[in-house]
Amino acid sequence: MRLIAASPFTPRWEPLAPREVGPGEVRVQTRLSALSVASELSVLQGGPFPSPLGYQTLGTVTAAGPGVTLPVGARVVTTLGHAAWGVHGAARVIPVPDDVPDRAALSVILAEETAKGLRRVQPAPHERVLVAGAGLLGLLSVVNLTRAGVHDVSVIEPRADRQALARQFGPREVYAPQDAPSDAFDVGVECSAAPAGFAALLGALRPCGRCVVLSDGNWGALTLTPDFHRKELSVVASSDGEDYAVHARWWWRNVSPVLEALYPVTVAAADLPDLYARLSTPDRPVSALVEWIP
Repeated sequence: MRLIAASPFTPRWEPLAPREVGPGEVRVQTRLSALSVASELSVLQGGPFPSPLGYQTLGTVTAAGPGVTLPVGARVVTTLGHAAWGVHGAARVIPVPDDVPDRAALSVILAEETAKGLRRVQPAPHERVLVAGAGLLGLLSVVNLTRAGVHDVSVIEPRADRQALARQFGPREVYAPQDAPSDAFDVGVECSAAPAGFAALLGALRPCGRCVVLSDGNWGALTLTPDFHRKELSVVASSDGEDYAVHARWWWRNVSPVLEALYPVTVAAADLPDLYARLSTPDRPVSALVEWIP
């Protein structure tokens, strides 16, 4: 079965048609999937319909076609989403080393997507970087930045519980948006998906600062404020990753137990449709983990 957005605010299970593996393909049985809350709610609210939900999946190879060297039983990360199983080209799945925990492995998809965005603005080790939003994108941005040697990384986040969560990930400072210093940061990373967060981020950048927008504006349109023109800021956007497998090899060397905190809620697959109502509330968790039992 696979979870889809069938119509506005209506998640629904649909059966999966039988599918044999062909040359160069593997069949992956899902063990865990993770939610990207803002993007999945955006699909549920605005379509297109029908659309599959989710894209962060960890599973086990249960069959391999001709020409595949990946062994049956290998643990892999895929972009299958919330589905019990799927058939993929073997080159599109990412093998997970034995010493990398499941939850840390799941984070690699969004880790590369944030890393690709950071490459668009190329923060230097000596520069001050401000991340707006302590959700999945924001927290993974902090990890990518600090592990890459950027020493002065701060976060703005309106929720007190997420401010506390952000501090676990090692930023220098965590501010409420109204408390961030103005004209103080060289680089901004927009992960709040909210107009107020984006405006606070632009206000905190120095003249001629640069900003990358990683979020989709799921909580309202992101519009340029007067700071954009007055300070001659550079703003670029970044969406999907470039090479997940390449970033995974770096990510595996930088895995930290703190990544477990990204998934404070765990549900069985059968209970996943009911979880989306909770995710629509202001106190929604950063993410949630879905356990699949074959």
